[in-house]
Amino acid sequence: MIRTLLAVVLFMVLGAGAAYMLRAENGYVLISFQDWVLETSLLGMLLGAVLLIAVVLLLARLIIVGVRLPGSVRGALERHRQDRARKSFESGMLNLLSGSWKRAEIELVRRAADHETPTLNYLSAARAAQQLGADARRDHYLAQVANLAVGHPRLEQAYLLTQAELQLERGELIGARQTAERLRERDPRNVSAIRLLAECLFRMEEWEALRTLLIDHAAAVGGLRRRSMLERALIERLGAIEDSARVDQLKALWQATPREARAWPAVRLQYARGLVRLNAQAEAAALAADALAQEWDADLAALYGSLDVADPVGQLASIEQWLTRYGERPELLVAGGRACLRNRLWGKARSYLDAVLKTAPSASAYLEMAHLCEQTQKPDEAQAFYKKGLESAARP
Repeated sequence: MIRTLLAVVLFMVLGAGAAYMLRAENGYVLISFQDWVLETSLLGMLLGAVLLIAVVLLLARLIIVGVRLPGSVRGALERHRQDRARKSFESGMLNLLSGSWKRAEIELVRRAADHETPTLNYLSAARAAQQLGADARRDHYLAQVANLAVGHPRLEQAYLLTQAELQLERGELIGARQTAERLRERDPRNVSAIRLLAECLFRMEEWEALRTLLIDHAAAVGGLRRRSMLERALIERLGAIEDSARVDQLKALWQATPREARAWPAVRLQYARGLVRLNAQAEAAALAADALAQEWDADLAALYGSLDVADPVGQLASIEQWLTRYGERPELLVAGGRACLRNRLWGKARSYLDAVLKTAPSASAYLEMAHLCEQTQKPDEAQAFYKKGLESAARP
């Protein structure tokens, strides 16, 4: 439009200039062609030529516009469809994020075919359908994505990842595990696939597979979630090996456990209890002693005090060192009482047990006091302490 106006102004300026130049002498032009004769002034010829050129240009422009018109109309219609598809997608996503599942599904599916990336529509619609409990529609949308993703690795990855997440959310553990494993086949280092597979294995109680996965891919599943899953897997595996009475396998698993996990109190305690049950009390005592030399652990202290070790004098010395370091903890007082009983130090045993019964009476403390009374020929007191121990153990 601007160029046309500039051209008109230019022609007007040129015409005015020509009229001014020819004001004194208009000139004379004669054109003869066969039986046609055209006589005019020079100014009239110039104006006629300008007018002819303008008409020719206008006709040429009209012809070009006419030729391009179908394509222009199609382009305008396509832009209009894409604009409506974009607005529908945006509306669907807003409804999805705000929890309006039904409206979200409608908006996401309605113009999915006109959207630039219909896979996003169908993946989001599948999430909305799952929230509505419409598993059939969810699977239909996922199938649409699967068809569109053929030959497009990134789309296939998005499809498998979404499918695994939805299956896991729905409790379809076998399907979710298979989908996560398919995703890992395409990209073994895919962090999301590893996390999904770990969640599946945890819920399926596949402890050995979970343990291996979390150790091999420590960076993929980090933080507290990795610790809670690995801790549970290690405890379950240690318990299963303990039940099979294979002390060699128990020790091998412990050696294969990461150093950080060996310091976790629950895992360490499970291993120590396994050693005790499988008649490896010396190793259990050494483990407990090393741990308590570094930090306080009430369960390990109680376990250490219950062990019948080859060196009861050394055992008592260690307990007394920990009493100095950690204070008169009930577990250490009971352990000290037991160690004194083994060393036949009746008076010292009584002082430890009296101290714990005054501050934190427990069934184990009453039991050790009953043993002490039996050893010192006080059967009536022993019976009284046995009774109190039973009452304490039965108390919720």
